[in-house]
Amino acid sequence: MLVDFGAVVNGYRSDMTRTYVFKTPTKEQQHMFDTVLKAHTAALSEVCSGTECATVNDAAANIIDAGGYQKYSGKGIGHGLGLFLHEAPFITTKNNTRLNTGNVITIEPGIYIPEIGGVRIEDDILITRDGYERLTFAPKKFILE
Repeated sequence: MLVDFGAVVNGYRSDMTRTYVFKTPTKEQQHMFDTVLKAHTAALSEVCSGTECATVNDAAANIIDAGGYQKYSGKGIGHGLGLFLHEAPFITTKNNTRLNTGNVITIEPGIYIPEIGGVRIEDDILITRDGYERLTFAPKKFILE
């Protein structure tokens, strides 16, 4: 089950996704989840003011590719967030735009396999001078009992 939701407060938007499986995941489902979570963490390790969007994207893409899912991931792993749900900067492999202090972005790597399913983990991130502040705090627990 993939849950993608958000809110609007004073015109500003949030966007968060979590993926769950009921009871016991298959080996493939667990591998997909573990790969996406590792990609999410890798992308966050690159996030700070001055970093190119492509650098953040590629950190996640390298993990997804190494997991064997290159052809099943999206074209990017995030986007700017503000008065519009999807706005610049776009976190893609071809975007050399640098993140700036005060940007709010999503980090949302995903794997989507037709006939099997998908996994996405998305958090909202505020870019700070020294790194980032996570704005979403839902647990990243995969298995629902």
